[in-house]
Amino acid sequence: MAGAFESQKGILHCEGCSLKQLAKEVGTPLYVYSRSALVENFKQFDSAFAGIPHLVCFAVKANSNLSLLKLFRDLGAGYDIVSGGELFRVRQVGVDPQKVVFSGVGKKNAEIDYALNSNILLFNVESKAELDAIEARGKVLNLKARVSFRVNPDIDPETHPHISTGLHQHKFGVGMEEALPLYQQAASLSQVEPVGISCHIGSQVTSLKPFVEATQRLLKLVEQLTGAGIPLQYIDLGGGLGIRYNHESPPTVAEYAAALSDQLAGRAETLILEPGRILSAN
Repeated sequence: MAGAFESQKGILHCEGCSLKQLAKEVGTPLYVYSRSALVENFKQFDSAFAGIPHLVCFAVKANSNLSLLKLFRDLGAGYDIVSGGELFRVRQVGVDPQKVVFSGVGKKNAEIDYALNSNILLFNVESKAELDAIEARGKVLNLKARVSFRVNPDIDPETHPHISTGLHQHKFGVGMEEALPLYQQAASLSQVEPVGISCHIGSQVTSLKPFVEATQRLLKLVEQLTGAGIPLQYIDLGGGLGIRYNHESPPTVAEYAAALSDQLAGRAETLILEPGRILSAN
């Protein structure tokens, strides 16, 4: 946001407040966030998808500051978490658990229990082993889990290889060929209800093409699932829209939203998005 951080006579200010003076008053290290920039970023992102049913789930791994999480809560955000600790933080600020999705590999039994007892919206399941673990913990607690499989669409996100997660060789998610039998297994279980499908192809993606291709592949799978008698309520397209650090030229939020909305127009499922740095980094 223009003007949120700017230099005045050689001294950096945030919304007109001298950071040099703040550092004198409260000491260092000091982290200062622009509330107006955060509000504008969220509203711009959320309103860009106004034409379709959607839930914007801030990726807590991008910034877990409690005041920032509370601000996004007040703006109507949901949350994408990857650990029990992140669930604890969003619960601390009074977030509605029905706006929380639990992503990430290697979920521990204690974390699964915490999420089940919290009645979160859904788990983004990464593997058959995780599905089995959730079913087992559901039986112990006598609770039913809503789940969404994270499907790896084998799409090159054209980003740095260390933050690329959508190709076949990556450890994240299940392959397209594995998805249908896993959904059928999930539908047969007593403590699991498959309600969604998810993908996240990577971070700092600066082209629309990978997002569109991943969405198209996911929608073909959704149609297969519907035909197999497994209708879904949620389509989670993850996050990863890049920002400018130096000379990058990422799409605007409006361009990103238009590209995804074109693919999803007229559908009944609720779109879930998991933006992180696009909301908080600047």
